[in-house]
Amino acid sequence: MRQGGILMLLGVTAVNFASAFFQASSGFGYALIAMAIMPQFLPMRDCSAISAVTVVVIGLQMSLTLRKHLKLRIVLLPILCCMLTINVGLYILMHFDEFTLRLILAGLLFLVTGIFFYCRKRQIVIPNRWYSAAIAGLVTGLSTGMFNIVGPFLLIYYMNVCEDTLTMKASLEFSFLLAGLYSMIMHISYGNIRLELLPALTCSAVAAIMAGIIGLRVYQKINKDKIALMAYILLPIMAVSLIVNG
Repeated sequence: MRQGGILMLLGVTAVNFASAFFQASSGFGYALIAMAIMPQFLPMRDCSAISAVTVVVIGLQMSLTLRKHLKLRIVLLPILCCMLTINVGLYILMHFDEFTLRLILAGLLFLVTGIFFYCRKRQIVIPNRWYSAAIAGLVTGLSTGMFNIVGPFLLIYYMNVCEDTLTMKASLEFSFLLAGLYSMIMHISYGNIRLELLPALTCSAVAAIMAGIIGLRVYQKINKDKIALMAYILLPIMAVSLIVNG
């Protein structure tokens, strides 16, 4: 393998390990971080395909670990609504040019950051109603189809309807798994997941599993508010980098 290919694999492995560790230790954030960094050295479609497979690995690992805390009635409606719009997101991914996709992703990063700080400042409570679940699911489907970003909008919903943090994390991770599976199948049908990506896919999956094992051990010890604050401060910087380097 050429030196450039080795460096690319090292970069993909490092990014996915760090992103998966953040996901495991805080409950969210894998695709936000991975999809903000990987496009710096890979095409957006390849990044989306790699993260789709990694999302499934993370979701399966976490769902099995937290299965006792999962309540299907909480996740059913958001996930069904998510499935309705994933194809729309994939259509945008396949038919828009690279720079436009970067602009959309940057805009999404800014939006998520704004929502986080607004809710944090106003202490907003999302009502536990069917329309809240539907809206969270529909918007998540769009972001999942384009960039495999499952967490942010569902996190806001689950934070307000789940009784404890482990139920919230189990709901989020199971949603991660189902949305990721659907997205991965669609990526395969579109031809985005192909043989030449196998080394990157393998490295990402292994890195995610290792990060998940370590991250779960610190999940209940770590200060999630400080980690979330740090991440959401970094997201706008990553968004600007996506545009500048586009």
